[in-house]
Amino acid sequence: MKRFKTLSIVFFLSFFNFYAQIPAKKYIDFIPISPIQVNSDFISTSSTDEILSISTTKMSIDKKSVLNFLPNESMETTIQQFNDDGEIRYLYSGRSVKKGTYRLTVDYNKYIIQNIKPKTDEECLGYVKIGIGLRIIANITTLKNNIDINSLVAIGNAAKKDNISGTVGYEIIGIESKEITAILPINSEITSSINQVFLQAIGVVKGKIYDEKTRLHPQIIAIKHTGCEINTIVRNIMNQYEKKETNRLKFLVKN
Repeated sequence: MKRFKTLSIVFFLSFFNFYAQIPAKKYIDFIPISPIQVNSDFISTSSTDEILSISTTKMSIDKKSVLNFLPNESMETTIQQFNDDGEIRYLYSGRSVKKGTYRLTVDYNKYIIQNIKPKTDEECLGYVKIGIGLRIIANITTLKNNIDINSLVAIGNAAKKDNISGTVGYEIIGIESKEITAILPINSEITSSINQVFLQAIGVVKGKIYDEKTRLHPQIIAIKHTGCEINTIVRNIMNQYEKKETNRLKFLVKN
């Protein structure tokens, strides 16, 4: 009897891990967002080793100041599930998902993380990831249960077996380069070669980031909260980073 209970618990935990999903309020990793231009000044070091308070627009003229401002580099994967009621939930593990609609986002970024200050004591602390890079977005429909969509390789294998359908798109974030634009794949159906195409694109992007002709424009690319509503963090982001732009717009209206 004891062994039966143990096996039941193991089965339950395995099932939970396969299908575990949580709402955005409880998801504590970074959530990728559409890039947002930043209007505040930041501290960075110029190509002449000067410490500057500089906007991201001015940074784009001095590439060294951008690269000094963005010391981190990573590849991150986010998996979202879109339910019939319109709710978006997040998966910490993409293995063996149920039949449904999902989005897998893979970000290659150079970035920096900054705090977002709460406006009141009741609000939670937030974080933003400011950076540049390449993003791939795969919109997936799984056609049966127990399908692995944990990575681009897994998605390619599932597509090869006709276990999923969907489309894939690419975004260049904060990198101004004709060469990158020329090689960027167009939006297309998901195929077994999806990982290979992405790795080739990353190789080109990495090389062009340090090219003298490439201009870099850091932007807000992801947000993170510590237990409050996402909309609260977004409002605080606008308050912290858009104040200068708001004042400038008021000046333009008056004149």
